[in-house]
Amino acid sequence: MNVQVRPSVAGAEQSSDNKILDVLIVGAGFSGVCMGTKLLEAGINEFVILEKTNGVGGTWYKNRYPGAACDVPSHFYCFSFAPNPDWSRIYSPQKEIQAYIEKCANDFGVTPHIQFGASVEEIVFDEKTALWTVSVPGEKVFRARHIVLGSGGLNTPSIPDLKGLDNFEGPAFHTAQWQDDIDLTGKRVAVIGSAASAVQAVPQIAKNAEKVVMFQRTPNYISPRNDRAYTEEEKKTFRKSPWKLRLQRLKIFWRFELLLSPLFKKKSRIRGRATAQIVGYMRKVIKDPGLQEKLVPNFELGCKRILISDDFYPALNRKNVDVNTDGVGYIEENAIVDGAGQKIDVDVIVLATGFDLQKQMVSIDLRGQGGISLKAKWAREATAYNGSMVNGFPNAYFVTGPNTGVGSTSIVFMIEAQIKFIMQCIEKAGKGVLLQPKADVQAAQNVKTQSDLQETVWAGSCQSWYKDEDGRIHTLYPHTARRFLKERSRLKMNDFEITQKTNEQIEQESPSVC
Repeated sequence: MNVQVRPSVAGAEQSSDNKILDVLIVGAGFSGVCMGTKLLEAGINEFVILEKTNGVGGTWYKNRYPGAACDVPSHFYCFSFAPNPDWSRIYSPQKEIQAYIEKCANDFGVTPHIQFGASVEEIVFDEKTALWTVSVPGEKVFRARHIVLGSGGLNTPSIPDLKGLDNFEGPAFHTAQWQDDIDLTGKRVAVIGSAASAVQAVPQIAKNAEKVVMFQRTPNYISPRNDRAYTEEEKKTFRKSPWKLRLQRLKIFWRFELLLSPLFKKKSRIRGRATAQIVGYMRKVIKDPGLQEKLVPNFELGCKRILISDDFYPALNRKNVDVNTDGVGYIEENAIVDGAGQKIDVDVIVLATGFDLQKQMVSIDLRGQGGISLKAKWAREATAYNGSMVNGFPNAYFVTGPNTGVGSTSIVFMIEAQIKFIMQCIEKAGKGVLLQPKADVQAAQNVKTQSDLQETVWAGSCQSWYKDEDGRIHTLYPHTARRFLKERSRLKMNDFEITQKTNEQIEQESPSVC
């Protein structure tokens, strides 16, 4: 059977007027909701958020597989302006995070600006009007002075090219396209992949499945999660004393800054000790010496994403769970034949194979000045000024563009920092100016970023989703969260090309608040 994909949502009805928007935002996850909140705070009300699904939450709306949860503590994986004293656990589960984002959208007045079921296909800069035209299914077109791309990186599932997958007669689906109507009780389940989503899903699947076989290509470093539920007394304290809630967030922030950030430096003094502790934890939990050896990574700690879990290793001790390191040879109608020729009967295939970040970054046909496409511009390498703006694409902003990813802090912190930068750009440009980074400034910043990344463990020899096909690291930021925020706290106007719109272009616009 072919890989199953959740059906798309029909396009939402659009307003019939031809109003020019101040800002159009793509995506209603953390980025879109935060952007909408900050626009409203600034008195900018003429904006729309286009969301291709039928709900708020982005990654946390789409990823509903069993065990889905965040690997950043709850009190730091939320907006600084919307602390939540009622998180149920130290690490929040998917449903709770999605509900939090939806509540923020409602509480801050963002929800009325969201149009659901609107999948953006094309965004084109109209040189005649100096506006962005945004096309969605149903021949609907929006026009906006500024566009903000907030759809994030964990949106396009990476589907491996597995020989015979189309011939499989049972259900086969990616963890990001989880099929809620398929009961895995008593089933023989193959999980292909052993990284973040597999580490969370396998323990839950194993509770009810007859058999689980996890195909592992590369072992990972997996640290104890040390998760637990918050007591009612703790939540009551957070509600009564907001300063304690802020202190909790601050403690997590500094723990990441002072302990995790140094771990990712090429010449880290603590990596050896941390490696020994993590491998020692695995050997303590895993009973089978042969399995222990399969689970020891052969690369430096941090070169790939460090995972956390309290229940993954105990799940591998179960009699109904096997770890297969021979790879997938080919797939038959009701079985997988591994690389060693062993036939393994399976009823369901779960693809825990991550996301295609490169494909996601150019998933929308974005065309700027002179008709140049972003896909063509980024054909050799994806670069952006401050990870947000690209020369030739004025008044267009990525929230989590190239080299804005994190290895040692909360992505929500990074999103807020990026939006602080974007808001300054929007307010500076208003409705009469086109703002874009100078090409030489953007190029120089990228050279410096890539040079700095060579001083991190991410530049090691291991293959990871951090890198593109040429080994270039296009996802991660090489410094601390503090530096990321500082670099975006104030505009450096000499870094920009500033073009005043012509009178003819301005005359085509209707009045607005921007």
